[in-house]
Amino acid sequence: MDNYETEEQQVEAIKKWWSENYKMAVLLAVVGLGSIVGVQQWKQSQVVKAQTASIEYDHILQTVREGKNEVIAQQVETMLNDYSEYPYADLSAMLEAKQLIESGKLSEAEEKFQWVIEHGQAHNLQHISRIRLATLMSAQGKNEEALKLLNVEQGAFKASYLEVKGDILVALKRVSDARSAYDQALEAYAAIGANAQILRVKRNDLGNS
Repeated sequence: MDNYETEEQQVEAIKKWWSENYKMAVLLAVVGLGSIVGVQQWKQSQVVKAQTASIEYDHILQTVREGKNEVIAQQVETMLNDYSEYPYADLSAMLEAKQLIESGKLSEAEEKFQWVIEHGQAHNLQHISRIRLATLMSAQGKNEEALKLLNVEQGAFKASYLEVKGDILVALKRVSDARSAYDQALEAYAAIGANAQILRVKRNDLGNS
């Protein structure tokens, strides 16, 4: 997709923000709790847990780089079970989804994207997972289901949603509706100054009504 680089930059921005600010986030979370001693102990435990989640995520990245696919599932399961309150869990599920798609395990990949949508802590990653899940479903012929999945508040990802919607409508041979979706997507991309060359090609291929 034309916005892939932008999505990856969103992921990296979230990772960077969390690594730089998790201590402050934990501190703010404990404001107003009772005992000073209890607060300090709780705060320290949360800092340690956040650091551990970061380390576990680095281990998953290393496993992916080494191509040890049989180990990834176990590592990600631990992350989702033990560190679901951190964005690292979202990122881990999305990494495994990518690996599962490459292995042809599409139903399992769908489950990982769905986990992020339902349980994710980072709204940006939830949007990216929803978009990728809709694309994956459409590739399997589940176009009507994919369209319904996109019927949500789109926020800053409006252009991406509209582009994927157009792709699905093309697959459904609803050419007029696809043109409209692509035109709206082009406007949304222009509003944020994003590159939309691939989308323009897709739109031009549909001609004029």
